[in-house]
Amino acid sequence: MTEFTRRCLIQGGPAATLGALAGLETALSRTPLVAASGGQSARSSRPARSKRDLVMAVLNMEARPGYIPAGFFMHFGVRGDAAIKAHLDHFRGTGMDFVKIQFDEQTLSQPPANPIKTPRDWSNFPVYTEKWWEPSLYLLKGLIREAKSEGLIIQTLFSPYQMAKQAVPWKTLVEHAKQDPDAVSRGMENIALSLLHFAQAAARAGADGFYMCTQGGETNRFAERDVFARAVKNYDMFLYKEAMQLTPCNIMHICDYDGSYEDFNARFRDYPGQVINVPLSADGKAFSLRQAADLFKRPVMGGLNRLGTVSKGTVDDVRQATIEALKDAPTNVILGADCTVPANTPRENLRMAIQTAHEFRS
Repeated sequence: MTEFTRRCLIQGGPAATLGALAGLETALSRTPLVAASGGQSARSSRPARSKRDLVMAVLNMEARPGYIPAGFFMHFGVRGDAAIKAHLDHFRGTGMDFVKIQFDEQTLSQPPANPIKTPRDWSNFPVYTEKWWEPSLYLLKGLIREAKSEGLIIQTLFSPYQMAKQAVPWKTLVEHAKQDPDAVSRGMENIALSLLHFAQAAARAGADGFYMCTQGGETNRFAERDVFARAVKNYDMFLYKEAMQLTPCNIMHICDYDGSYEDFNARFRDYPGQVINVPLSADGKAFSLRQAADLFKRPVMGGLNRLGTVSKGTVDDVRQATIEALKDAPTNVILGADCTVPANTPRENLRMAIQTAHEFRS
């Protein structure tokens, strides 16, 4: 496995392509035919496909899947062994089709000896090795050990911008990047390399993919596309193209948690990811799953408002909302929300949304 340094980043790492489905057939050939719900065996006359198979089938744009996978995510507020249990309870209790691991075990702090007060101070950020990421890798390895046989293991991977705004208030980060994007970019390089070390270790441990997030391009953050490209997008693209080469199932999440986007097409159309998890609006208008599929020419994920019916409605409301979301959905789709659902979202609501998706084409 390549160990990346600043020199690699500046010179450009090996280019990943959106055709990273090359490993799909190999991944499927290694997948045991076990029932998605634990029922039918491979010796049956019509063996049920595993959850792993069913999700991977959506990635094939030449296929017409008869099953819609689904998954919803939330923050659990615990770490270590308690987080392993919380993730497993959520995965099994909702019936979702893959394990999605939150990135909550660690946060990035300022270099203690060199606090960030000016744009030039960003160059003081260290490059963290794999060892620094041990708490996050402990969670990942625990879930691989417990649930790899039940479904794909998808590890959340924050962008360099998202990690940087853990270290300083986002307003400070934005102000510094607008004052001197080149100086701030030096710190972004180091953070991107640190995250790549984590991604490489995660792939070696057995992660099947990454839930790759981007923020920073919102109208209340870096509305200027040139600054966004210099301080945010360059490092998103480096990190996520490299991640695409490590694992076969990667979901690109365009996060509107902090605000809305303009110039959506121009900013994000070329972002990597076998699947795109989209917001429900862009450029001041509703943005449907079908519109997203037409724009990105890839499978899409989403459909439900994290703060709407799925978190506040009745079970019956959730069923109807799911049906409405899927009526005009493209063929290659994974049902989900536009972002992480609130921690108090009723589990029975999530179960109903997922069950409705599973039955929608049956």
